[in-house]
Amino acid sequence: MSILSKTIIGVLILAATLIITFRAIDHEPVDDLSFQGKTIAIIDNSGCMVCHGSNPKLPWYSKLPLIGNKIKNDSKKGFASINLQPYYESILSAGKITNETASRVDSVIVAHDMPPISYSIIRPGSRVNGKEREILLEWNKLHQ
Repeated sequence: MSILSKTIIGVLILAATLIITFRAIDHEPVDDLSFQGKTIAIIDNSGCMVCHGSNPKLPWYSKLPLIGNKIKNDSKKGFASINLQPYYESILSAGKITNETASRVDSVIVAHDMPPISYSIIRPGSRVNGKEREILLEWNKLHQ
């Protein structure tokens, strides 16, 4: 078998492994959670607070050369664009959220803009899927 054939087979096996892994972890929160619990789980699993929280918990790879600076800069830019800390705290307490925050969150959810591809590639399963999108939109509608 030639090196080219081995390379192609290796790439196909790697692609299949990545697809299976992604399918296994890309699912909505379990049905056992309350509506509030599902909403919190979506925010946590999607990594919203990594860039849009006041005290981001950056992943370990943010300390690596090259990629670390990009992650830190993206986190700072995300926080500068919108601070979701009050939004997250209102979800934790089942309180009201502002119309402005709700409409901004809704717009990025509907447009599939968050989390960005650069984040989702490194963190498979962080994309907001259809069911999660419905849950967040419903939460925002009920808590304005």
